[in-house]
Amino acid sequence: MINAIKLSDGFRRNFVREVILPLVAILVLTFAGAGAGLFWGTRLTNNEAQEQQQRMIEASFDQSLTEHLRQLRSLTRWAPLANQLDLPQPDQGWLDENVGNWLYEMFDHELVLILGQDNQLVEVWRNGQQVPDRQVGQQVQAMLDSTLLHTSDHSADRADFVRIGDRAASVAVGDISRDSRLAGRYRLVSVKYLDDGYLNRLATRSQLRQLHFSGSTPQPNDRAHYLLNSQQGDPVGYISWEPDRPGAQMLRTIGPSTLLSVVMITLVCLFMVRRIWTSSLNLSQSLLRLGASEAQAQHLAFHDVLTGLPNRSLVEDRLSQALAMAARYDHRVALLLIDLDRFKNINDTYGHHAGDDLIIEVGHRLTGLVRASDTVGRIGGDEFIIVMPDVENIGQVQTVAKRIIGALSEPYHLFGSEAWIGASIGLALAPKDGLDRLELMRKADIALYEAKNGGRGQYRQFERAMDESLRTRQQIAADLRQALLHYDGLAVWYQPLMEISGQRVVGLEALLRWQHPTRGEVAPGEFIAIAEETGLIIPLGEWVLREACKTSLRMPQLIVAVNVSPVQFRASGFVERMIEIVQSEGADPQHMELEITEGVLIEDEHEARNNIIALRNAGFRIALDDFGTGYSSLNYLSTFPVDKIKIDRSFTQSLGVAQNSAAIIESVVRLGHAMGLMVTAEGVETEGQMSALADAGCNQLQGYLFSQAVPIEEIERMV
Repeated sequence: MINAIKLSDGFRRNFVREVILPLVAILVLTFAGAGAGLFWGTRLTNNEAQEQQQRMIEASFDQSLTEHLRQLRSLTRWAPLANQLDLPQPDQGWLDENVGNWLYEMFDHELVLILGQDNQLVEVWRNGQQVPDRQVGQQVQAMLDSTLLHTSDHSADRADFVRIGDRAASVAVGDISRDSRLAGRYRLVSVKYLDDGYLNRLATRSQLRQLHFSGSTPQPNDRAHYLLNSQQGDPVGYISWEPDRPGAQMLRTIGPSTLLSVVMITLVCLFMVRRIWTSSLNLSQSLLRLGASEAQAQHLAFHDVLTGLPNRSLVEDRLSQALAMAARYDHRVALLLIDLDRFKNINDTYGHHAGDDLIIEVGHRLTGLVRASDTVGRIGGDEFIIVMPDVENIGQVQTVAKRIIGALSEPYHLFGSEAWIGASIGLALAPKDGLDRLELMRKADIALYEAKNGGRGQYRQFERAMDESLRTRQQIAADLRQALLHYDGLAVWYQPLMEISGQRVVGLEALLRWQHPTRGEVAPGEFIAIAEETGLIIPLGEWVLREACKTSLRMPQLIVAVNVSPVQFRASGFVERMIEIVQSEGADPQHMELEITEGVLIEDEHEARNNIIALRNAGFRIALDDFGTGYSSLNYLSTFPVDKIKIDRSFTQSLGVAQNSAAIIESVVRLGHAMGLMVTAEGVETEGQMSALADAGCNQLQGYLFSQAVPIEEIERMV
């Protein structure tokens, strides 16, 4: 019994000496190393974050000085201000509105002064209001006497931070009309105090918390601070803020897992430590990979793969949140739909890889133009969207829209070449245009349509009339589609082309007319554009060609001309379809003339030239309509093999009205004849115009002087 007890005691002592003590030593070293590592890592991370935030603040203050000086220059280099000051008695109301009040309302310039010779006060405004007695406090007077305003270099505008009493301020100084005879006579001084509003805006921009200014040395506490100096090196005051502490967050995240690992080690035997540790390590790695996969899938579900911007789902979610906040707190929310202009040309010219690079660059430019609280997303191939919550006024949104159009119009470098595109923008503002997400997006889309339809490269804000106009166009499109089923109300009329004496019909131009059952006669200028937008122009154009073929068979002695829409011309299989229609109707393509405008040649000159050559080889005659209205008409004559040019009616109407109009027409006729082309003048309405065109050498005439477009029966009687 005693031996057993001794053996047990010896076993315990050996176990403690050979197992427990080494294990305790390992645990102590593990705890000490882990604690020291966590403490060092936490402190280092916090210090790096604080240094980065201080650099952000310094850069923001430098940027605010630049912005302040730029705002001041908008007036110092404005000629009307210099002219007004040059008057014997300047208009005080004009100065109040355009200087003091404008700088305060637009940029929050709290104190604005106009100084004369020797820094004498000429005008003083405080918070946009004139100070009648031109009195400024002792602190401001001391600032006026400082070196900032007494430097000998009057040719340079300048801005700096100064101390005015117990307050810090940003001061900008600039000579008014520096290059004119007023140079050096008047200077404009603007003061913006570093108050809570100024610092709050700076904090929002830099994503900082509790940014404050202190004139005295801050007391030691948990807040970070640094000394703000002027550009001359003079101390202005201390900027303090509540720094981010990512190290503490890291400690809260890693600490429990570290402690858990140490506890697990103490609960296993030495023989199983390596095996259990390896298994735990493998398990941790698997969980890490699984978590990364889930995070990646979550990111892909709500972000665009190409640009990394929020996709439609995430944008719609943020828009819904912004609209909910707007309804609750009476905020404004702006929605901007952006569509790139001429993006298809980039893909066709440089390839889809270049198009992808351009889309990525557009995303970068848009992101750099908005606030941190705004959302920039991509919702389609070349469509982007911006959600701006908590908007102050529509002017703020319009400014952003103008900046976007300007930025996206800058050149892009693609594969060593410069390329240009543009952008059209549709704006909608909540709650003015509604608080429903779908309704707001619909109205922004309507405004975008109006911007593109108005010439592109511009923005449009939604208006109620746009909605009515869209509904009208949609109804006309629906009625036109219904009329196309049996060609109800549709008819082809013809306007004759006369030989130069005006006595003989030599050709006809087929023109589409539509008699609506309730609207009456719908003008071609109203429904043709809608037909092109909806694609209905293709079946309409083919039907007109069939009717023209029938007319050609009835009057084989005449050339029948048919207008071709740019949409129809660029459609796939256009040439084959034209040939097939003429052959199926039994008409002679040599008696058919296709009129095209320069618009069909601009998009893709190579494809257009191939189509024209194929049509002429099939026997068709090609006429270039509205000649002279495009910027490169002469180039088209030398590039594209056409048979006729039709001088636009605007030139004909200018005969006898505008100077040199007859000389211009005579030059065009000579150019056409030199290239072996027939020349037709459109829009002839008077005998005088006919006589002038005959003298110029035109071959054919067309216009109301001879006949408007009429049904085929009247043409037969006329012939």
